[in-house]
Amino acid sequence: MGLTFPLVSDMERKTLDAYGFLETNPSHRLFRYSKRAYVIIDTKGTVRYKRILENARELVTNDELLAELDKIR
Repeated sequence: MGLTFPLVSDMERKTLDAYGFLETNPSHRLFRYSKRAYVIIDTKGTVRYKRILENARELVTNDELLAELDKIR
């Protein structure tokens, strides 16, 4: 893929829970699942942008994400 940064896995869903991305719904067939979320973390590890969408069919636009990235440059 040519990535220059590490990818992580959250099999135990600890990070999802810590950031508020984890949905626990006993009536849903998956029960514990991730909401669609966008996070921008700066080089110091500070969360600079976080948006959690209730509807998984929604998307944040590229323009919005790029504007947020421009704010931290």
